[in-house]
Amino acid sequence: MVIPIQSIIPCFQGSGYDIWSSKMRTLFISEDLWELVDMGYIEEEISKNAIRDVRKKDAKALFLIQQAIAENIFPQISKATKSKEAWDALQIEYQRTTKVATQDGDGSQTNIKTMVDIVYEAAAMGDIKILEEIPESEFEVQLSPKHNTILHIASEFGQTDCVKWILELPSCSSLLQRPNMNGDTPLHLAAREGHLEVVEALINTAKQLPLDIETKTSSEKVMLRMTNKGKDTALHEAVRYWHSDVVKLLIEEDPDFSYGANDSGTTPLYMAAERGYRDVVKIIIDNSTSPSYNGLMGRTALHAAVICNNQEITKMILGWKSDLTKQVDENGWSPLHCGAERGCDPTIVGELLNIDKSVAYLTIKDGNKTALHIASFHHHTKIVEEIVSHSPGCREQVDDKGNNAFHFAMMKKGDDDYYIHSYFRNKWLRTRGLVNEKDAQGNTPLHLLSCYQIRDVGLLWRHQVDKKAYNNEKLTAYDMTLRAKENVSAKRIQEQFEWAMPGNTSMAMEKSMKKLKKETESKEYKEKYTSELRKQGETHLIVSALITTVTFAAGFTLPGGYKEDDGKAILSKKAAFGAFVVTDTIAMVSSLCAVFLHFFMTMRKDDEFLEKHLLWAFIFTMVGMGAMAIAFATGLYVVLPHSSGLSFLSCILCSCFFLSFVVEYCQFWRGTISDMVDKITSSLKKKKE
Repeated sequence: MVIPIQSIIPCFQGSGYDIWSSKMRTLFISEDLWELVDMGYIEEEISKNAIRDVRKKDAKALFLIQQAIAENIFPQISKATKSKEAWDALQIEYQRTTKVATQDGDGSQTNIKTMVDIVYEAAAMGDIKILEEIPESEFEVQLSPKHNTILHIASEFGQTDCVKWILELPSCSSLLQRPNMNGDTPLHLAAREGHLEVVEALINTAKQLPLDIETKTSSEKVMLRMTNKGKDTALHEAVRYWHSDVVKLLIEEDPDFSYGANDSGTTPLYMAAERGYRDVVKIIIDNSTSPSYNGLMGRTALHAAVICNNQEITKMILGWKSDLTKQVDENGWSPLHCGAERGCDPTIVGELLNIDKSVAYLTIKDGNKTALHIASFHHHTKIVEEIVSHSPGCREQVDDKGNNAFHFAMMKKGDDDYYIHSYFRNKWLRTRGLVNEKDAQGNTPLHLLSCYQIRDVGLLWRHQVDKKAYNNEKLTAYDMTLRAKENVSAKRIQEQFEWAMPGNTSMAMEKSMKKLKKETESKEYKEKYTSELRKQGETHLIVSALITTVTFAAGFTLPGGYKEDDGKAILSKKAAFGAFVVTDTIAMVSSLCAVFLHFFMTMRKDDEFLEKHLLWAFIFTMVGMGAMAIAFATGLYVVLPHSSGLSFLSCILCSCFFLSFVVEYCQFWRGTISDMVDKITSSLKKKKE
């Protein structure tokens, strides 16, 4: 048999507003009225069917406030027509200038005493000797600017001994549930800072207090469930700042409480998941009987884990409550939709689909898009492949405008390293029916390629793609490129179409040749080409000058030195010495010729003249470079002892360089000669024509 309990309404006489408001808040919560009192309501935002019930509930809350204040205070709220107006009027008046009875007990009223600095510092530093000099009644009277009591401050700074000493005072047990201006109790502040021992002391003291008269709940649980102005409990604060040990203690003390959402719409489990706190998520799941998992915009903790791209937390939540894969937020987004948009790890997508493959067919409210459509739009190819490998049938789904995965892939520009033709690697996406499917306007994905100017040559050359398909306006994709606004991208796509479409190859080639000829004959092109030739000449000149300098110096510092009697070279009779002299001379003369050619190039601006002289200067420089390498090898060989391996090693290295030089040189001449032959052949053909 259930015995109904009549709620006792606390009466506010003008003193002790903080305690009275805390009790009233608990009463409002039990009657499901606190949201109206705290937040109020706007009639224009409420439907006509619900406005009557809201007004009725608000009138009930206003009546409770009127019944809970003395007659001398009632005039201050007599003009209030809503509960929030009355509540705010009392809060503004009495939370700022709270009145308490004087310590001499004569019943007179005085304003609160601002906490003096020495007391504030003593509470923060845990100096009990200074606090012992303060009368016990001052512990409730002295408040900081944010209405923190001495217990608040000691708890916030983690002074465990000081907190225990304060709580042992007979009249200070009421400070446990005393909120400050932000609605924070000492437990909120201790949990926020992660002071585990202080949290334990506060909870142990609350356990020794009698049951709350109004809620018939233990004082310990009342304190654990109290919320501040942001609707955060102490557990919310501990989770937010990743204090795992505090989280575990708080949950173990009240495992059956679900801990609802704060004013941001997030529960402790959701907060831990969205921040990637794997250990906190495990503590909440393992120690809570039925923790709430809701979050922002109707999302769940699984949404948060996927958005956070955390594979471990995702797997943990799926093992705890697998049916969350089907739960959607306010916009109809499932966790799979969120993962497809964010580009999360494909293994997470695989985990979601392994639990339930049907989530691949869920559509969001905006346009009936599936996760496959969203992943395709954002060019997340690996996620696209993961989805169709688990649920191949979802590839046939289209949105409310008839767009399939290929259509969506064409709608986003900007990813230069992304090519839609990569979809053809997947066996489920390479069919002609999919790539040539028409939307509501009759556009195939190829039409959208033209419309959004997506450059993908590989798609155009695919034999599965119908390049002659018509839309509702009887236009092909190529027709749309002709009508597009002229720009560089549109022109290139048009050229790609002309090359890829059957029967247009010769036309495209002729058009390209005309374009190339026009560009090469323009004045701007010639000026740019001449400038490039001069820049190359400057670089070659530096190399030629260096070779000339080095070989000139080597000619007068001969290896082995000179004879003292006649000044001739000591090693002149050696064959290697003769090779050194010859190759050094060739290197110097060749490089000197190159320098002269570069000098002549500065006197003319004709591009043909520059071309010819740059070519010969390059040849002379290459000859000088090869001769200098041989001179170096023969010079070392003639001075080093033949018995040592150094002379042979130097010759081998220089020979390797010389051979590579000869190969490159021959290839260069072969290309040059072939170009000359082509030019002569083409000129002869023109003459015959």
